[in-house]
Amino acid sequence: MAGQKRNPNRDEAKQRWLESDGEATNAEFAELAGVPESRIRKWKCEDKWEEALKEQRASRKPGGQPGNQNAKGHGAPKRNENAVTHGAYKTVYFDELSESERILIEQIDLDTKTNMLRELQTLVVKENDLKKRIAQLETESETNLHVDRVIEMMVPNSNEKLAKQQDKLQELTVQRDELVWEMESVDNPTKQQQKKLDKLEREIEELRDMVSDAEREDTGEAMKLSMQTVIKASPFERALKLRTELDKTHGRIIRLLDSVKAYELESRRLELEERKYRLAKQKVTGEFNINPETGEIDDTTDDENDEI
Repeated sequence: MAGQKRNPNRDEAKQRWLESDGEATNAEFAELAGVPESRIRKWKCEDKWEEALKEQRASRKPGGQPGNQNAKGHGAPKRNENAVTHGAYKTVYFDELSESERILIEQIDLDTKTNMLRELQTLVVKENDLKKRIAQLETESETNLHVDRVIEMMVPNSNEKLAKQQDKLQELTVQRDELVWEMESVDNPTKQQQKKLDKLEREIEELRDMVSDAEREDTGEAMKLSMQTVIKASPFERALKLRTELDKTHGRIIRLLDSVKAYELESRRLELEERKYRLAKQKVTGEFNINPETGEIDDTTDDENDEI
């Protein structure tokens, strides 16, 4: 004998129940599928609706879901100093400089020497800022501690009460589904079976309401703060870090000064080569440019009609 044809509404009922996150009642789906409510309970047992719901909930990622805008409009303002501790790595913005610092960087050009000069000026400003910070720390008492870092220990956020309620709900649901299966296997279920089924239904509905309330109260965070450690530094320790950065900045200034010196020497060498070329050209032509003031050969300028 051929098996009974599967009700086409069976899978649709399961999918809609999962979409409702288990909130929809058996009566609603019985009316939707056009079957008795006991048939819905049977489908739940055979197709493992409760297990599928648990897997669906477990697959959700903790925290904000993709596309959410929870942080929109709540970000830190631009150029905030929330992450500044000792200030050694603080970004310097030109529009926030004092008048005396602006004077150092007023004239900017694109040639090599001017660019090196600008970099030198910026380093000097940073060096002065570090010196001021160190001087301020040296006037503070050693008991005046500064927050360097805050370390937070996070642990899994487990709701034991909710987990026990969910386990109990699953247990009662299995008992109910087994009883429904047993009752549908006979022609005339006993009154005792019906009474037990009604009791299980009431307990399941009450427990389901409790679980729903507990899930709504749950923050949904996968982790929770267990311990917070604040690491503080004395003025001496902070000044020591600033001195390390000050030494690095001073070293960059020295290297840049060496580069400026090398650039100037190279410029002078090129100028001397040009003068040699002009003098050699005058010797070849026999026409010498004489400086009227000194009466000597002028090798610093070219004749107006000549090109180097």
